[in-house]
Amino acid sequence: MSDLATPIDDALNEASELGRAALEACLDKFAPDVRDAFWNAIGLYYSTRRHPGAEEAKGTEAEAVAA
Repeated sequence: MSDLATPIDDALNEASELGRAALEACLDKFAPDVRDAFWNAIGLYYSTRRHPGAEEAKGTEAEAVAA
């Protein structure tokens, strides 16, 4: 895999930055404690989210250790 950025990577990065800026602008109307609660909720969501097949992978790892 190449470490060089492609035009698609650049476009995705720009879109990500613009989206984050728009979200921050929307959140500016709320008090700091509300903004913090929002970001904490986002962090909790993503820290507990599992990818498809995660449970199957756990079972495979347990079988490999037992063997």
